[in-house]
Amino acid sequence: MLVPRRGAALSTPEDAPADDGGTRLARGAEDADALLYYAVSSGRDPGAAVRDPIVRVHRATSANRPVTDAEETEFLAAYAKLAAMVHPATAATLRATSRTMRRPLFWRMFSSEPVSDAQRVAYRFGMLALILIVVIGGAEWTRTFINAVVMDQAEHTRVLEDLRTTRAAQKRLVEQIALLDRDRQGSGGDSLRASLVRQREELDVRVQTLDDREGALSRRIQAGYETLYRIMPFVNWNELRNVIVPVATIMGALVLPVLYGALGTCAFVLRTVYAEMVERSFDGRRTGEFMVRIFLGMLSGVTLQWLLVREGQAIPGGVTPAVLAFLGGYGVELLFAAIDRMLSTVITALRGERGRRVKASADRKEGAA
Repeated sequence: MLVPRRGAALSTPEDAPADDGGTRLARGAEDADALLYYAVSSGRDPGAAVRDPIVRVHRATSANRPVTDAEETEFLAAYAKLAAMVHPATAATLRATSRTMRRPLFWRMFSSEPVSDAQRVAYRFGMLALILIVVIGGAEWTRTFINAVVMDQAEHTRVLEDLRTTRAAQKRLVEQIALLDRDRQGSGGDSLRASLVRQREELDVRVQTLDDREGALSRRIQAGYETLYRIMPFVNWNELRNVIVPVATIMGALVLPVLYGALGTCAFVLRTVYAEMVERSFDGRRTGEFMVRIFLGMLSGVTLQWLLVREGQAIPGGVTPAVLAFLGGYGVELLFAAIDRMLSTVITALRGERGRRVKASADRKEGAA
């Protein structure tokens, strides 16, 4: 006979090491009783063959009464049938989805009711998603602002070139007019001089307009760099003036895809946790797996950009790079599918090249013969 040790902790998690057979039986009886009440409350009828052995053993272990080998065998058979009946819910998932824990400090401002372990995990990933949304918004705004500064710099370069060309033309007209003034003869010279004077006046107006445009662009570019410095004071933007285009490219091709991939993974995790909360199948021991998926989603978000985004080519499905990175984080299987497809293409190409070489070698041997 097995007698449970007095004072056994019945709420010990399933994966905790057992001290002896009695403790393990007491813990199993506690878990089976919780599953039995869950099955009944959800409208399932386990039947007497399942219900009675579990009730009997649970009462015996609760009262520290001895349990015979036959009763334990009957209990284990009934427990196995009950576990199959309520799958995917288990005793561990019932504990993880029961509201027995205090709310996180931030959420106590809204309610003091207890929460479950599943809700706490959902809160954490929900807060992570909100933080990512804020960071993505800031990064997108910064990239857009950098692109505006880049466009202003390109426009400023064009204005300077146009201004240089216009001033050179203006200088030539002044020299021509001065030359006519020295060698003026007859009315024909006066007519030509008047035409040159009109052209010079037009160029004067254009130079003034371009000069004003150049000054406005210079002030706007300077103000843009000052704004970027206020946003990110740890970056010396004055040193990045000549390489600001690669900075915007890195943000668009590396930083933002990583963030979008992480956000997509948060969406997947929240959907999974919600579904498991409804089914009472959430297991707190899977939290570490969710964290691994976050990193895998970040990797997927940026890697899909390398595999599928081509300069001047549309992305398959007509999605934008941001949506592609989000989808890569939500379903990391997209990354594996893209890698498998590319690997298959490379292997097929290598096999074809090898076949062509073998055929060419055979043709050379036949020709030599």
